Amino acid sequence: MAALNSMLDFIKLSVLTTLNQLLALLGVFFLFGLVLYVLARFTRNTFVRSAGIKADVIFTGWLGTPVHELGHALFCIIFRHRIDDIKLYNPNPEDGSLGYVNHSFDPGSAYQRIGNFFISAGPIILGSIVLYAAVYYLLPNKNVILNIINLKSTALTSLDGLPAQFEIFYTAGINTLQALFTISNMQTWTFWLFLYIALCVSSHMELSPSDLKGLWSGLGTIIIVLFVINSAALIFGYNITKYIMTANGYLGLFSGLFIFAAVLSTLFFLSSFIILSGYSLIRYRRLVNPFG
Repeated sequence: MAALNSMLDFIKLSVLTTLNQLLALLGVFFLFGLVLYVLARFTRNTFVRSAGIKADVIFTGWLGTPVHELGHALFCIIFRHRIDDIKLYNPNPEDGSLGYVNHSFDPGSAYQRIGNFFISAGPIILGSIVLYAAVYYLLPNKNVILNIINLKSTALTSLDGLPAQFEIFYTAGINTLQALFTISNMQTWTFWLFLYIALCVSSHMELSPSDLKGLWSGLGTIIIVLFVINSAALIFGYNITKYIMTANGYLGLFSGLFIFAAVLSTLFFLSSFIILSGYSLIRYRRLVNPFG
């Protein structure tokens, strides 16, 4: 009985350690993946139910979609998936898709199965990097913005830490708005070019249902591999959590970029809703419902 209890305690410790590490490493991807998906869906609904889907496709899709698809393609290459077909910008009125990357992989390779997670999350990662480059090259007060984006957030290792995380994210969001919309910024043409590029990219950083399916597929393999590594490490008296927390420190930049993208997506949704609701009232005599 004592041996069985020890084994159960060991399994419990391995499971909890693995879950805490997953929260620290990947929690931010899930959180902002959901936020960006919801905001993009509301924005697209606003366009479709007022000016039509073509307005959104033409206004933001020509730039945002290629960045989205290249995010998938980049991680296909990194994780050695074969790209069978790719369309960076190919609007399809039948299914509403704007582009796609079809890829295949060896299901017997754990590395390539893990790649499904990062391939699916690729649009968020590459989109964040493009936003960073846009800030760096186009904003007059780039140093102020970059200091805010370079977020030093604490690692999320349990759901109890969510309130503290949200407080950090909220503060960073408010600081971003204040630093972005300054008089000196708005007096330069590069600011308006940046704003347009950022809106195009951030509004297409959301993960589609097919992206989410691939993400969950890759996550399952990550959980199994991490659980095995943790179990082996604990048997020999090691706990790799401290190394995971070290890696988490480098994710602060991405957290800040995700906040930046969420702020811009929120602005794009609200401004689109206000303007297109007015258009809908004048032309169709009805308000736009973006939430249905």
